[in-house]
Amino acid sequence: MLNRDQLLNLTQGRDAELFDRSIDLLVSRLRQRLRDDAREPAYIKTVRSEGYVFSMPVQITEARS
Repeated sequence: MLNRDQLLNLTQGRDAELFDRSIDLLVSRLRQRLRDDAREPAYIKTVRSEGYVFSMPVQITEARS
């Protein structure tokens, strides 16, 4: 999991200011491109007061012999 400060530092090389919401806008745009619904996210999950988690659904298939 990465918090907003870490994401902002990694993407823009700076620390977040008190009311800086730019990382939220970037995540919103990324969700749009991935067609990931913010209400029922499949890829980017928001952890309230913490940050974001990237998760991929896993599909298990049986191995062929």
